[in-house]
Amino acid sequence: MTGRGILAAAALLTAGAGCGSINALKTKAPDPGTREGDWAAVRNAATRRAVLYDRFVHRATVTATYLGPAERRARVARLAHWLDWTEEERATRQKAEDAEAARYDDFLVALYTADHRDNDLDSQRSIWRVALDLPGGKGKDLVTRDAKVQDVDATLRNLFPFLGPFEIVYRVRFPRMSGPPLSGGAFTLELSSALGKLELPFGNGAVGPDRPEGAWTE
Repeated sequence: MTGRGILAAAALLTAGAGCGSINALKTKAPDPGTREGDWAAVRNAATRRAVLYDRFVHRATVTATYLGPAERRARVARLAHWLDWTEEERATRQKAEDAEAARYDDFLVALYTADHRDNDLDSQRSIWRVALDLPGGKGKDLVTRDAKVQDVDATLRNLFPFLGPFEIVYRVRFPRMSGPPLSGGAFTLELSSALGKLELPFGNGAVGPDRPEGAWTE
C-alpha cells in the first residue's frame, strides 16, 4: 500500500471511531431512565417523605416507598428490561416477589438523622417505634421490629434515585393481615421516638419525591 493509501485508511478508521464515540455519547444508560416509564410513576405514587424539626434544628428525614404487589410487578419489569432477563428469569423473580407480597407488607425506608447514633432502625433496642395506622382502628398500632439494612449498590440507587448519601436504607417489613394489601386503601406509616414523630400518609393521591442526584434533604 502506498503512503497515500495508508493515510486514507487511517482517516477512515479515525472517522469510524469518531462516529462510534458520538453514538456512545447519544446512548442513554439506563434506558428507560431512572425517572421515566411505568416503574418511575408507580414508585413515586407509593413514596412519601417526612421531615422532623426541633424548632429550627433539623433532627431527621425519612423517605419510604411501599412495596405492594403492583410496585413489585413494576420493579420486576424494570429490572427485566435493564438486565435483559430471559422470560424464565423474569418468571422466577416474579414468583418470588408474589410469594413475599402474600406474606408481608414491605417498605424501603431511607432514614437520615442529625446524630448518627439515632439511625438505628435495625436494632432490637431502637429509639424508634415503627407502626402502621389504618383508618377505622383496623391495624392500629401494628408494630414491627423487622428492619434490615440494605446494600446501596448501583441497582438500588437507580431503582430509587431519591436515595441520598447521608441516609441509611432499610427494608421494613410487617406481616400481612387478612384482607387486601395496604395498596387497597389509606394508611399511615409512623416512626415515633423521643425526638418526635414522623408520619407518612399513603393512599391520599399524593405523589412522592423524585430528587435530583446529589440532593438529600428538602
